[in-house]
Parts: sequence; structure tokens; C-alpha cells
Amino acid sequence: MRHALLLPAALLLMQAQGQNLVPNGDFETFSQCPDYVSQIDRATGWSRPTTGTSDYFNACLGVPFSMNVPDNQSGYEPARSGNGYAGFYCFYSTTAVTTATDNDHEYVTRALDEPLIPGVTYAVEFFVSLADVSKYAVNDIGALLSTQAPYRADEFAITATPQVTNTSLLMLDQKNGWTRIHGCFVADSAFAYITIGNFRDGAATVFTEVPTDFPLTFYSYYFVDDVSVQAVAAPQLGPDINACDAVTLAVQDPVDGATYTWSTGEEGTSIVADSAGAYSVRQDLNGCIVSDTILVHLAEPLQLYLPNDTVADFCADPFLVLDPGPLPVNASVSWSTGASTAAIAVQQAGTYSVQVSAPEHCPATASILVADACGAPVFAPNAFTPNNDGINDRWQPLWMANPGATLELTVYDRWGRALFTATGRDAAWDGTAQGSPVPDGVYAWRGRARDRSTSMDLQISGHVCLIR
Repeated sequence: MRHALLLPAALLLMQAQGQNLVPNGDFETFSQCPDYVSQIDRATGWSRPTTGTSDYFNACLGVPFSMNVPDNQSGYEPARSGNGYAGFYCFYSTTAVTTATDNDHEYVTRALDEPLIPGVTYAVEFFVSLADVSKYAVNDIGALLSTQAPYRADEFAITATPQVTNTSLLMLDQKNGWTRIHGCFVADSAFAYITIGNFRDGAATVFTEVPTDFPLTFYSYYFVDDVSVQAVAAPQLGPDINACDAVTLAVQDPVDGATYTWSTGEEGTSIVADSAGAYSVRQDLNGCIVSDTILVHLAEPLQLYLPNDTVADFCADPFLVLDPGPLPVNASVSWSTGASTAAIAVQQAGTYSVQVSAPEHCPATASILVADACGAPVFAPNAFTPNNDGINDRWQPLWMANPGATLELTVYDRWGRALFTATGRDAAWDGTAQGSPVPDGVYAWRGRARDRSTSMDLQISGHVCLIR
């Protein structure tokens, strides 16, 4: 370094999962305390890829000016973290210029802990600060990732294209504090080295003059600190899903500060998928974008065609066949009787249920209430659940009386007040009185069947339990 003041440069590593692949990225570890210019190699692992005079500063020296921190020969700047940082020219001149020179394009470089993995997204960041002695500020300092360490046997620009640059293109003119430079990229090679500096030649370097207390300096010199490279973990949606109903898709362990946008256009860490297909989520953390996709397969529901509740005359025919209808190949059937055949024959009244499952289908259940016409004139369930779920929502007795008979049905509360009255074989109570639901409880009922042609007058009563 030729009496240059290093400006605090700050590179903030994006908070993504994974370790920092830049060892000694904060320039804290050293082999010897720096005491003169051009000693970047005393910062463990760091070096200069040209014949330039890249520098190392550390508070270990304890002597103001020279290569000390915060007060050194390039100005005054506390380290962004710890006690050390590096410094380099972006260009150098001995006189005032309107076009940047090709002279003294300096860099700092080092090997990564391990090569980058092609196809993986990485977040890179570092911090820079313009040294007090600088007369000029540039608008771009970049980070180059390469498979081999770059080298030039002179002090001119390394005219490679860095993966991460100052995308704002605002002048890096902060002398009191650090400016963050950061970005993301997808590695296309097993990059093993990182190099930081001005990768534009003199003609392409954009700069501006800035105030300085050192009027006879005609160069642009920066400090750099806290260099990091991290793999950015993609969001995880888990394995593909086979479901029967709508499912909730959620990002596992979402990253604080990240935004999540789904292929449906919804935002947030979770959505409800109510149709089959591929769903993807994009995670954006400070401009670092990664994504994951999940396949949702919604199986077809099985259709069972078990008859409605029925009355069988077991005196006339001792067997009633219950058949849920055609079933898919390899279907598995389980009846409440313990039978596993598709159809069964029953010989007595009761409630019979069947559960069927099959590959690529959702399980289904069905039930049937069988009444015996040889028994009482009416068969009435003793409970029902009017909760609008489509199952047992109405209480309906099954009448075995002569089809020509006049049928009457009345339901009472515990005080004997009639809550429901109806006639006909289809009479069914929905658990309401005068349009309003009645409370859970036990209710009395009375039925009557009259047939004038046969002088039949049958009466029967009982109780029904209402449970919502």
C-alpha cells in the first residue's frame, strides 16, 4: 500500500442455513502482527493475486498510524467485527484524473473451506469502507468465485466477471462505517477460491471525487471485512403426499425474515391443497431465491351402493342379502359381522356396516338398518345425531303395519309437550321444534297405526336419545 487509507467495507452474509465457507473471513487470525504495507499474507489463508500491495490491518500492533486498527496510515476506521481487516486499491494515480487508471487494481484472495457444489445456491456477502485518504469512490467492488486462484504478474485489473457485485451501482463513498455488498448465485462449477476487488479496467471503472483531508492523494482505497459464502438451504415441503381430502402444505422450519410465495399465488408458510397436482413454494431471503416442489395425489373416493334402511320379512324369507355394489380390483371388505366377502346374507334385524378399501382409492363405509316385519309394528332407532354431517341426522321409525294404514307419530319433551307431530310412513324428526334445535337429551315418542278395513288400532311408544 502507498500511504492509502482503507475505508471500512462491510459484507453481510445472508442468514441462511449452512456454515461460512470462507475461513478467517473476519481477518482475526494471523501468523504475525502486520507492521508494514503489503502484508496481507500475514492474515492466515489470505494472499494477493497480483503484484499489488494489498494490506492487512490489526489492532495487535498497538501503534497509532502504520497498520493499526482503528487509527492507521489510511485513516480511522474500527473493524466491523473483532480487531482486523484488509485493504486494497481500486485504482491509483499520482495526479488528478477524469478517467480511472489501470494502475494498482489490488485484490485479496483465499481458498474456501471446501469447493462449491454445482447447482447449489450460495449467498455471498462482505463489507467495505472507503479509506479517509481516498479522493475517489467507485461504484462497484465484486467477489469472484473461481476454480483456481487468479493471478497476474502486474498490478492491472483482473478482468473476470465476478458473481457478486454492488447491484445498486450507488457510489461506495461511506468513510465512516461499513457498506454491505451481497448477492446470490447458483454455482455452475466447483469453485474453490474467492477474490475481492475492482474487476473493471480503468476505462470501465465508474468513480466520483469525494471530500478528503489529504488533497495530494489521487486514488481509491478500501477496507474489507467479514467475508462469507454460505449455501442457501432450499425450503422443505416433505415427501409427496397421497391423501383423500384437502391437505395442508407447510414449509418445514421456515427461515426468519424470508418470504414465501406459492405456485398458487398465495403467500405465507402454509396453504391448503384441495386438488391434485404439483405445488411449489419460493423462498426469498434478501434476494436469495430457492424453491421446493411437492406432488399431491388425491385418491378417488369409493362408491358404495348399500340399500337404504329396509324392512325384511324374515318369516317369509330367512335370508336378506346385503351387497355394497361393484368394487374395484383388489378391494378389501370388512363387515361388522366379521365377514370379508363382498356380499353377506343376514337372518335377523339390526344395523350392519361395511368398510371397503382399495388401491388408489379412499376408504369408504356404509351402513344399513334392517327391521323385521315379523316383530313389532314399528322399529324405531334409540338414538340419532342431528349435526348436519349427513349421517343419522334424522330420526325415522320403520313401520311394518299394513301399507293402507293411517300412521301417526308424536315426539314429546320431558314435560309432555309435543315437539313434533307427523303422519305417514316417511315421518322423520330432525331434532327441532318450531324451527329451532332442541337440546341434547332423551325424548319420548308415541306411534299409532289405524286400519279401518281391518279394525287394526296399534299403539307403541318408546324413547329416543338426541346427541349432537
